Amino acid sequence: MTGVLAGERMRGNVVCDLDGVVYRGTIPIEGAADALRRIEGMGFNLLFVTNNSTRTPVQTAAGIARITGYEASDDQVLGSAQAAAALLAGGDVREAMVVGGPGILEALEQAGISTTAKPDRAGAVVVGLDREFTYRKLDAAASAIRNGARFIATNNDVTFPGAGGIHPGAGAIVAAIAAASGTEPEIAGKPHEPVRKLIRERLRPGPVWVVGDRPETDIALALAEGWHSALVLTGIVETPSVVPPRFTSEVVIESIVRLPDVLA
Repeated sequence: MTGVLAGERMRGNVVCDLDGVVYRGTIPIEGAADALRRIEGMGFNLLFVTNNSTRTPVQTAAGIARITGYEASDDQVLGSAQAAAALLAGGDVREAMVVGGPGILEALEQAGISTTAKPDRAGAVVVGLDREFTYRKLDAAASAIRNGARFIATNNDVTFPGAGGIHPGAGAIVAAIAAASGTEPEIAGKPHEPVRKLIRERLRPGPVWVVGDRPETDIALALAEGWHSALVLTGIVETPSVVPPRFTSEVVIESIVRLPDVLA
């Protein structure tokens, strides 16, 4: 972890979402880099946890640096792709069909699982955001699942915030495959247990704050673990009044710029 002197006492952990919190697409949230540096300089263990499975941790860290100017390291990053692969690691699945991007492919490779495009060979179908999703992919994935393949979704976020507005997310693709196969998936990403387990393994002593823009994923994750939560208004939610009561956040802030003051 950068920015914390050796031996400095950790003040706790900040589990930070990316899309809608640190940036929107290729546009940084104003002041995000300075806020992240302040949080790290205060002695917090800063983790970036994303449901976006299209990129590898190295690519994600590079993207944070390129877009915001904050020099993230890949060991600060984890997400739904790693959580999905963890569900299969050490099991009897040897080949999986992937509907998604490099993030899933790398995570499966690191878990010792090869990939296949053949429905009759796939022991699992792992689905995430796929910007090249086609009818042929839908047909193959549904066929594999009907043949008995395990159906794993990296996440079920139906939308995500980008530079041009709100865009279809992995959940939209997952829903299509679920409808075509007649099977509901296991979900690996926020707020579900597989990714929470990975987060718990990365935590250091002290309190945990989850900061995000999506109540049903980020805030729900914090509530499930009994952690502190901060909802930012730079992503999916722009007005706190629309948030369902069951996902009420401990703190609501205009943007991540205000988070260091909350932590202080």
